[in-house]
Formats: sequence, C-alpha cells, structure tokens
Amino acid sequence: MMEDLGNRWADLNVDDEEDAGFMFDQVEGLMDDFDARWCLVGRLLSDKLIDFDSVRNIMGSLWRPGNGMYVKELETNKYLFQFFHEVDINRALEGTPWTFNKIPLIIKRLREGDNPRLCVLNTMEIWVQVYDLQVGFKSEHVLRVVGAYIGKFVSFCPKNFTRIWRFYFRVRVLIHIDRSLKRRMKIYKSNEEWYWANFKYERVPRFCFICGVIGHSEKFCHRLFEESLDSIVKSYGLFMKAPDRKQHRQIGARDFRGKGGYGLDKNQGENGGIDINEPISGSKFKFQK
Repeated sequence: MMEDLGNRWADLNVDDEEDAGFMFDQVEGLMDDFDARWCLVGRLLSDKLIDFDSVRNIMGSLWRPGNGMYVKELETNKYLFQFFHEVDINRALEGTPWTFNKIPLIIKRLREGDNPRLCVLNTMEIWVQVYDLQVGFKSEHVLRVVGAYIGKFVSFCPKNFTRIWRFYFRVRVLIHIDRSLKRRMKIYKSNEEWYWANFKYERVPRFCFICGVIGHSEKFCHRLFEESLDSIVKSYGLFMKAPDRKQHRQIGARDFRGKGGYGLDKNQGENGGIDINEPISGSKFKFQK
C-alpha cells in the first residue's frame, strides 16, 4: 500500500498540493505521545540564554518530587516538566510564584491534547495580602471582589477568619504578567465616603518600579524611551512586597496562642507601607453591607 501511495504522489507539484492528501479511518496514538496528566510547561522571563542543566537541577531541588521528574527543553528558556504523581505536580503549582536566580519562572499545567510548544505562558498565581479593610468589609464577598480587581480570583486563605483580629487578609489570584500590578483599591462605603485597601504581594518576582510589570527592572522599562526622564515617576516600589511570613519565635512565644496575642505585628506599618495620601486612579466599588 505504501508503495502505491508513493507512486501516486511522486509527481506532485506545487499546484497539486491543494487537491492531494489522505483521510485516515481513525486517529491512532503517535509514537511520540506522552502522558500529559502530570506535566507542566515553564518559561523563564529572560532574554539571556539560561543553562538547561542548572534549571533542571535547581528546580528539582526546590520541588523535591517524591516520584522523580523528567525535564525537556522545548526551546530557548522554555521547558516541559513531567511529574509522576499528583502530589508532586500540586506541590509545584501551589508554591507559585517560582524564580530561578531571581528570574521569574512562569508555569502552566498541560491539558490533555495540548501541544506544549504552543502553550501561551503569560499568567501566574500569587498570594496577595489585603490591608486596611475596615469593619463591615471583612468578608469573603469583599475578598472575592478584591481578588477580581487584582486579577482573577482563585481562592481564600483558610485562616483568614480564624483569629480575633487580623492586620491583613490573604487572597490567591491569577494575574497577567504583561499588565501592571495593582497597588490598592478604592472601597466605597457610600457615594461620598470611601477608603483605600492596600495590597502586598507574597514572593513576588522582580518587577518594574516605573510601569509595575513583572519581569524587568526600571533600568529596562520601555517608558525610558518614550518619555523624558524628568516626567517619569516611580509609582511602584518595595512597599508592594510582603514581608516573609516565616518569623523566628522569641522566648516565651510558645506560651501564646497564634502569633502572641498582644501588641502590633512587627511587620505592619501604620498604613501597610504605602502613602495613603498619594493620588492613584482606580475603579469604584461599592459593597452592600
């Protein structure tokens, strides 16, 4: 059969390609098919060529997959990570965002039938701390709206409402890496009365203090080539980075429930680390209490 087909197509030219082809009775599994159940595609946000072996070894040491991991380089700074158990792939997904030598690593789980080389990697999940919510606005409904404002709401922290008083609430969101990070949100109590809810991002990768986009510093911001240096304002900064939540306990700390039970959290400033008098544009949201 193959010889007959070869003879039939032997003399095809460019004009004949439109009418040539072959219809298969059924689609069969290809020899290079792989089990995509536990696969991630990852991309490093860097224009530099990154050593593949270093990426494989360092990410393996960070994720520590119990059943092992296979890594394949798809193209420059783009990789396929294959795990062999749901526990291992969930550990990698739930731990986002990840960085390699301070370079953001964007990962996405493959779906059945996806071509890993064609996967678009432009989003990441991240935990955001929401500060300064006033009494009457500390609810799951408010956090859902706040999460949608930051990006796409994913989930709450299960400990948000387990203590008497919290300085901030945690919400997990999906953000686009090519869009500016949100600094804060205007919460309307009425048509005339409002206040700011401020945001801090946990383990956020490097981002630009000029445009607020993840993946580059202000030294490489596109606005440097579009505006005069005198007119450029750094509206973003370190105040948007959440402090490390793993704190060393002091002597006697084990005698208290929670983080101590009295006094101010040493990581909490008066206004959550942001100047609340600084003007910023934002959408209006009014909650019904």
